[in-house]
Amino acid sequence: MGKTFKITLFIFVILATALFAVEVFSLPKVTPELKVGAQEYYNNECKACHRWGRKFAAPPMKENVAQYAEKPEEMVKYLIHPTPKHPDIWPAMEITPLTEDQAKMMTAWLLYILDNPEDPGRPK
Repeated sequence: MGKTFKITLFIFVILATALFAVEVFSLPKVTPELKVGAQEYYNNECKACHRWGRKFAAPPMKENVAQYAEKPEEMVKYLIHPTPKHPDIWPAMEITPLTEDQAKMMTAWLLYILDNPEDPGRPK
């Protein structure tokens, strides 16, 4: 084996290892089943304070979701570890932090609703 081949093989092994070590972020596909689960969660946990397009006891959900449209991973992180964003204006959310699967479900659905405002399951 030549020196060039050994170097090439070494680089290939390092790159292949790095590719498999990287965790790829992805959201679940928005299926009818996901919609039902997310709507149920929203109605039970979010709707008491958040309305979709208007201020109520908390900021409008549409505005909140729009902030994360280009960074869904940040929305998932926030839902897993919610911290007050504007404590001078709004009280802290009184929710149990979501699991990663729940946070991904809600993020996928809320971003879907943001892009599909005519969906019949959109929050009111």
